[in-house]
Amino acid sequence: MPKKDLHTLIRLRKWDVDEKQRALAVLLRHEESVIERQKALEAEVINELAQTSLMPADQRGTLPGYLKRCENHRAGLAAALQDIRQRITGAQEHLAEAYRRLKTFEVTQEQRDLFEDQEDARLETLELNEIGLNLHRRKTA
Repeated sequence: MPKKDLHTLIRLRKWDVDEKQRALAVLLRHEESVIERQKALEAEVINELAQTSLMPADQRGTLPGYLKRCENHRAGLAAALQDIRQRITGAQEHLAEAYRRLKTFEVTQEQRDLFEDQEDARLETLELNEIGLNLHRRKTA
C-alpha cells in the first residue's frame, strides 16, 4: 500500500474520533442539564415548602398535589439521567474503540516511515561507500 493511502486512512480515523468526541460532549452537556434541572426542582420544592409553612393550614390544600407532581417529575428526571448515563458509557466505549483504530494506523505509519528512513540511509551509505571506493581506486591506479 502506498504511503499516501495510509495517511488518508489516518485522517479518516482522526475525523471519526473527532465525531465521537463531539457526540460524547453533547451527551455530557445533556447530563449536566438534567442534573441542573434536578437541583432546580429540589430548590423549588424547598422554597415552596418554606412559603407554605407561613400560610394558614386551611390554605395549604394544593400542597399535596404539588408535591406529588414534583415527585413524578423527580422520578422522570432520575430515569432520564440513568438513560443518558448509559448512553454516555456507550459513547465512551465507541470513542475508545475509534481511538484504538486510529492508533493502530498511526503506529503502523510510524513503523513504515522509520523503515523507509533506515532504507534511505542504507542506500545512501552504499552510494557513499561506492564513491569512496572509486576515489580510492583512482588514487591507487
